[in-house]
Amino acid sequence: MQIRENKRAFREADFGLENALAGYVRRRWPDKTIAYVQHEWGLTESEASKAVYAQASKNTLNKLLHHKRGGLALFIELAADVCGTTLERHIKTQAERAANERRTWEAEERRQQTLAALVSGDRSDLGGGSEPPWGRRATDARLGGSRAETARLNPPE
Repeated sequence: MQIRENKRAFREADFGLENALAGYVRRRWPDKTIAYVQHEWGLTESEASKAVYAQASKNTLNKLLHHKRGGLALFIELAADVCGTTLERHIKTQAERAANERRTWEAEERRQQTLAALVSGDRSDLGGGSEPPWGRRATDARLGGSRAETARLNPPE
């Protein structure tokens, strides 16, 4: 785990799209990389060379983004490499975060409904008759006693 965190810290500081692109093209075309890059995306020899050696310009990256064989799919892969994660993992994390937020908001909604019921005097939403939750029956239940025992210990005046 420690190795992964150190590797990620290195990536965040020193590893950008240019490096990710260079790694991608070298993995995809280990031989004659510059020629394949030039042919694949319609780049000049200079642009292809800079892409292979992690010196791609913003203009070159924009060309790849707008090319029919580049585009979003290529940039998702490059961004995943830069961030040290995968799109699948990112989506799963976002889904978990959304589910947690939904549960939080549902709990808040229930709390607000309870408060609204208390303010309006409508006790039906509170789960029991007309007696408020802080009344004698609730106190008896919290203390573990019965109503008769409470009445014996605290006679009405």
